[in-house]
Amino acid sequence: MRSDSYWEIVFEDPESGKTRRQSTHTKDQVEAKKVLGDFMREGAANAATSTKYRLRQRKDGYWETRWTEDGKAQRRSHGTKDHKAALAAHDTLVKELSRPEIPARPTVAWVVDQYYDYICRDNAESTSGPMAANVRPLKEHLGHLYWDEVVQDTVDEYIEWRMTKPRWKAHQNFEGQYGTASRNTACKDLRVLRAALMRARKNRYTAYPPDFSIVEGEPVRETKAWLTMEELERMIAACDPRPIIVNGKQIDRERDRSHIEAFLLIALATGARKEAILSLTWDQVYIPEAKLKSVTEIPPVPVHDAEGKLVMPKRSTTRAYTDLPLDYETGEIGKGAYIDFGAGSGNKRRPAIPVGQNWRLMNYLLNGGDRSQPYVISYRGKPVKSLKKGLAEVAKEAGVKKPVSHHTMKRTAITHMVRAGVPFNVIAEAVNTTEDVLKKHYSMHRPDIEAALGDALSIK
Repeated sequence: MRSDSYWEIVFEDPESGKTRRQSTHTKDQVEAKKVLGDFMREGAANAATSTKYRLRQRKDGYWETRWTEDGKAQRRSHGTKDHKAALAAHDTLVKELSRPEIPARPTVAWVVDQYYDYICRDNAESTSGPMAANVRPLKEHLGHLYWDEVVQDTVDEYIEWRMTKPRWKAHQNFEGQYGTASRNTACKDLRVLRAALMRARKNRYTAYPPDFSIVEGEPVRETKAWLTMEELERMIAACDPRPIIVNGKQIDRERDRSHIEAFLLIALATGARKEAILSLTWDQVYIPEAKLKSVTEIPPVPVHDAEGKLVMPKRSTTRAYTDLPLDYETGEIGKGAYIDFGAGSGNKRRPAIPVGQNWRLMNYLLNGGDRSQPYVISYRGKPVKSLKKGLAEVAKEAGVKKPVSHHTMKRTAITHMVRAGVPFNVIAEAVNTTEDVLKKHYSMHRPDIEAALGDALSIK
């Protein structure tokens, strides 16, 4: 601890061997330990970089980064007095200044690494994390090649090599055999390579864009499955709390599938994507409050207390409300409730969708769910990242033999809208998908086409 009560980290610079000091910018020992833990995980290389590029606060309160380049002192102001904002800007600047020099003839490994670093910086972990499984085999088999050596024969040979490699453990079959990667997996790797080469061309690391084709394999699963209302009801019923039996004995807690039920209800009512639903927070759910209609005073009536004496109770009132979001006596649902899924990113748009027409979902949003947690769908106090395994178990228990995934629910919602005769332009606005996509994949469910054709093409 320094004389001003701030904690600092004292370490030895691996390059110069000199003793260095780095402030944690906090007087709290617990927070200082967290900063120390992050510093230890960075390692010696990053520690040396952090000593070369130093974040300092000027006398006017603004933060700036200082470093030495070619014997001359350099500085860059971050235009903020907030330490957290300055720290983020400092890290971004250090990454830019620490980039390695562009080789005269980049290799595939270098090009892919540059692209993957870009993805990790500008995208969420849900996007950059899975891409690591595509980057690894590309660097293993093609990393030693120069960028201009990637031709059609190279791509075809990579597909053959990739299909001899084992699949990852999560895709093992029921006999425990891992099997080998599919052609579609190899093609997914190559799409990452093509995107990396395209970005390298835009940054002028390479002289021309990639010139090879990727021939996809056959679909590995049914992609047009959707659920009937009867199948959905069975799946929702399978989410009810039930006793847990272990080795023939019932334990003192019930099975909790409320998070799966919530996903099924929200997905059916909105047709939203998995990422939008699982990242939904309670402040994105809007339900209009009921309006107070009248207050009626209840005349007090004398009653006997525990000792048999007559006492006069306190005055009480009854309140009558109008525009209830959910009237349990009449079953009516108020209007105006909606879920705002936020902005999204790229072409994965997220709309605000009305949900007042769904009684069961409104009941869950009003009375179900754990509002002590920020996320609408949580399990044991933690946000849910995937329901792939849970949906498969519920479908199996409910006797649904179709493949049920997260996207199955989006297809189910759209299919039921089309079968109910809702126009494509209304569906497109509700689920924020283009009309062209809807017509391409869901026209076979339109009741007007089926009625128009009639028995015109039938053979008796």
